[in-house]
Amino acid sequence: MSPVKLAFQKFTYSTRARSSMFSKFDPLKDPLILVASIGNPSPQYDNTRHSVGHFMLERYCYKRGYTSPLEIGPYTFKIKSNPDCFMFYHNKGFMNESGKNLCKPWNEFRRFATQKGRNPVLVVLSDELDKDMGKLQIRIQNSSARGHNGLKSIQNVIGKGFTSIKIGIGRNYPAGGKDSDSVSKYVLGKFTFKEFYTLKTQVLLALTNVLNVMQTGAYIYNIRKG
Repeated sequence: MSPVKLAFQKFTYSTRARSSMFSKFDPLKDPLILVASIGNPSPQYDNTRHSVGHFMLERYCYKRGYTSPLEIGPYTFKIKSNPDCFMFYHNKGFMNESGKNLCKPWNEFRRFATQKGRNPVLVVLSDELDKDMGKLQIRIQNSSARGHNGLKSIQNVIGKGFTSIKIGIGRNYPAGGKDSDSVSKYVLGKFTFKEFYTLKTQVLLALTNVLNVMQTGAYIYNIRKG
């Protein structure tokens, strides 16, 4: 299978409900939040719209001082030199294999958080075609993936016990069509200069505000009914 097809391929997942370990509020434990970005491999897919989660994670970590590596097992996370409630992880591999590639790092993180007496929480950064560039959308635990193959992969392997921050990339191509060829070409395309500017300013500020709120417990323990 070619890398491009793997980077943007439609999969059929079982609709059978999976048991999920949801993150639930514990008044006796502070949260330790893993923010994980999903996308396609570097360097081939750097600065492409489908990998906007990776771009924003790296940008946020650089600007906010999360530059110290922390190795847990074979996986490297980013933390501050004076650790707080966040750790960051750039997921490896292709978007459509996000669940398989995130499962083991997430399990290592959960063990680490539990050993520290903290409540492990997972937040996933992804792209969102149906939101304009510059807009963010928060999806709480047990939400639908709404056709996003990376999020579907995570739900299929890990379950629905995570919060997602979806970063708008819009449908800024002729007619904004939904045929797979047009969508694939667009999401695997590089950011324009204008999009870079929006991401580095407006989106970075919005992401900072959202994470600031999440560290107080907002959103991360909410579970959608049904």
